[in-house]
Amino acid sequence: MENSFIIDNLLQQEEGIRLEFKAKPDVEDIARSITSFINTHGGDLVIGIDNNKNVIGVELAEEKANHIKNVLIDSIKPIAPISLQIINYKKRNVILISVWEGAKKPYQFKGVIYNRIGSQTRTTNPQKLNDLILERKQSDFHWERMPVLGAEIDDLDIVEINKTINRYKDYRRTIEQLNEEDFLVNTGLMQNGNLTNACIVSFGNDPIRYIPQSRIRITLYPTKSSGDNFIDDRIFEGNIFKNISAIFEYIDVIYGKSYAVNKLIRSEKSNYPRLALREGILNAIVHRDYNSVKGFLQISIYSDRTEISNYGKLPKGITVEDLKVEHSSILRNPDVAQMCFYRRYIEMLGSGTQRMIRDCRDNKFKLPIWKETDNVITVTFPGLAHNRNAKGTIKGILEGLNKATIAKLEEITEGITEGITDEVRDKIIKILIVLYKEAGLKTLDIEKLIDIPAKSIERYIKQLKDSEIIEYRGAKRTGGYYLTDIVQERLGKEAND
Repeated sequence: MENSFIIDNLLQQEEGIRLEFKAKPDVEDIARSITSFINTHGGDLVIGIDNNKNVIGVELAEEKANHIKNVLIDSIKPIAPISLQIINYKKRNVILISVWEGAKKPYQFKGVIYNRIGSQTRTTNPQKLNDLILERKQSDFHWERMPVLGAEIDDLDIVEINKTINRYKDYRRTIEQLNEEDFLVNTGLMQNGNLTNACIVSFGNDPIRYIPQSRIRITLYPTKSSGDNFIDDRIFEGNIFKNISAIFEYIDVIYGKSYAVNKLIRSEKSNYPRLALREGILNAIVHRDYNSVKGFLQISIYSDRTEISNYGKLPKGITVEDLKVEHSSILRNPDVAQMCFYRRYIEMLGSGTQRMIRDCRDNKFKLPIWKETDNVITVTFPGLAHNRNAKGTIKGILEGLNKATIAKLEEITEGITEGITDEVRDKIIKILIVLYKEAGLKTLDIEKLIDIPAKSIERYIKQLKDSEIIEYRGAKRTGGYYLTDIVQERLGKEAND
């Protein structure tokens, strides 16, 4: 069952400073425990499992989960990211609530401040309260909260801010209207009238103007090692959300997809562990060391593996081995992480590396390997190679295409290839084969895969579109070209095997 492995991992541990089991959904008791987690080191609370680890389950789980989430969001101040999900475990529904350690301590529930001592939730004494206030002051001097001199609201991506505001309202149900500046103040991205570093990284129109080390680089190498030669080298210089969108779109093209038609029903499958690789990239973006001018985030794709490397040590007390099991989620950049949480890029707190392992295992890919050397953290996906050779063409572009399939493609294009040269005819067929193997590409993507100029490709594509052999699907920025359903039907069972 999806995500049941998280409960398996938690049941192997004892209740403590970061873990608590609750047999019943007592909302106020739950809220006190969650507040104590946020004021201490974060943690997980599982409802529907008693102190002896017997799985009791929760009746009407969805209704009760919604009620609990609303109470937590409305009652715990200041607002904090709270992840809540229902997991079916051993045929019973349990509710898992996960939180990070807060960056705006002290947090309170109904005016009372709680903290965690061992496995107990306690009201905070005066000395501990002073400690929490000191931590809050120190966090205000953290790199994320430092002002970016000269940056103004006009330097921000208002579209991305408003997308985030719409998600943020899910956590502040009492807010109906919220302008961009109020949102930035409420979330700590504007301090004393100044935009912060975290604000520029998250929403800047041109973040590298102020924070040049925020670039992300993806390089494709033709062999198993890096060197002077590469197939493609791209640098992403947008804000976090622009970069995430562009990178995810790019890697879909790099690794490609597999297609199958069974009884005229077309199915699609990524040629890479989609969840795991995306999670690895998101982890690097959220946890990288933006403060250091040496900082970098490099994605290297070789002929036999993929590596994601970013500058920065693991948090104190966390080892590479810890990443393979349930572990503390200690944030280097809590403000950036919070924005990603609101946008739902981070769906479950503290279980990202486990989900990566699970996704690779479930989809029969080799498991990721983490290592830390010289202030650089690298996750390697063995065997995860790009689909291009040194000349920029798809490896084995005719692999899997038997003569009958090629003959069908040639037959389909007869109406537009009559009276043209063999050279042009071959180019049109080549474009069709590319889309047959790698559906959803744009003109520039096709140009990178085959040795045909973009202008010529556009001309041939127009002919194929006019003849209803291919069509463009999706939005202008994110869509691409596909074989039409009629062509897919004519190709029959062989199409996109």
